[in-house]
Amino acid sequence: MNLLDQFVLVNTQVTRLQAELTQVVSANQNFQAKVELKLTPRPASDAKAAGQYQIEARLEVLGHREASDRTEGSAKQTGTEAPPLFKVELVLQAAYQQFRGEAVSFEIFSQHHASLTRQLFPIIHHQLQPIFKQFGLDKLRLPHDLVQQTESAAADAPPQPRLH
Repeated sequence: MNLLDQFVLVNTQVTRLQAELTQVVSANQNFQAKVELKLTPRPASDAKAAGQYQIEARLEVLGHREASDRTEGSAKQTGTEAPPLFKVELVLQAAYQQFRGEAVSFEIFSQHHASLTRQLFPIIHHQLQPIFKQFGLDKLRLPHDLVQQTESAAADAPPQPRLH
């Protein structure tokens, strides 16, 4: 079930934004970033609101220098993990209202909430682009559609962990 066929995004609010750059990044610096998005469904804060639910979207980005850019005696040489080059965490609250179809229970909404990723991820991406630019991480490009990439990659590659 694609919830976007029955629910409309009513409101979003950033409730947490934490960003840390641990080292100055040069313009030609190469790095890798691990992106993790977690969606958590919640009942609407207004108990009387029928057909309204919330999603807490938490995106974490953790960046490291590429192995070829690490200096001698670095973590790669010693076998320990290098400290991250940057960390970014954004938490976004999104409110949805059902506008079509039979009433969807919170249990059904919770089972199919991952279908909202297609709408929420670009919103989060838009919120983070100015932060990346201010940090000098202009090269960092988050995928625009995690769902599509996950589905197409699944057809070509062995099973990978799914986004939650």
